[in-house]
Amino acid sequence: MDNEYGSLASWVYHVDKPIGRTFGDVEFYLSCLKDTSGPVLEPAVGNGRFLIPLLEAGHIVHGFDASPHMLDICKKEISSRNLIDNVSKQSFEGFVYSEKFSAVVMPAGSIQLIKSPVACLEFLKRLKNCLSEGGKIIVDIDSLACMVDSGSEARMWNIGVDMLTLTESRVKTSYLHQTTVSQLKYEHWNSGSLVSSELEVFSLRFWGVFEFRSLLHEAGFKDVSITLDYERPFSVIDSDAALGEVITFEASS
Repeated sequence: MDNEYGSLASWVYHVDKPIGRTFGDVEFYLSCLKDTSGPVLEPAVGNGRFLIPLLEAGHIVHGFDASPHMLDICKKEISSRNLIDNVSKQSFEGFVYSEKFSAVVMPAGSIQLIKSPVACLEFLKRLKNCLSEGGKIIVDIDSLACMVDSGSEARMWNIGVDMLTLTESRVKTSYLHQTTVSQLKYEHWNSGSLVSSELEVFSLRFWGVFEFRSLLHEAGFKDVSITLDYERPFSVIDSDAALGEVITFEASS
């Protein structure tokens, strides 16, 4: 199964992207939410990197994730800060909430974990139904330029006598379907000896700017605005799109 985020993958993620680490998204989203007083929903909360700063800023935040290992980390981090735990194990396809939300937030391209355009449209429709009247959605996607295969990449993190390693190799790139499939090999070493390893398949779906804007409209959202790199508004005459650029969409219900 793709994108499982097992125990070792979740540990590596937490070490590499600890609570509060920002790529410009935390500050940008908080600015967008400054006039939002109702509850906020974050699908795919992961370890709580993004959710916890929202809680600490005074927002009421609910979230869910399909990985029990990610949720274990998230819940421990919430508890250690004496914050309110409203996170649960749910999936993109089956999440259920009785209350309405003032905003839905999806930073870091997490919506790209949904590989099927049909499934993504249905997911967006369900998110819209979760929003109160006048509620907003804010969501990031990566530029299509990120589909370019840069080859195998190896990384490591030293934690005392422990060492974590991650080797990522692109297995497949489909420009027709705008998807990538990578093989991620996680290893835990202790004093030079291998303790455990995990091999996971990681798949992503990429979107064009106008394509995703049309998808939001098809899902029933309106007043779509687009920001590049959390800094400048997107323009149809903008020719400065750079490799690795983050594209943020904001729309109302």
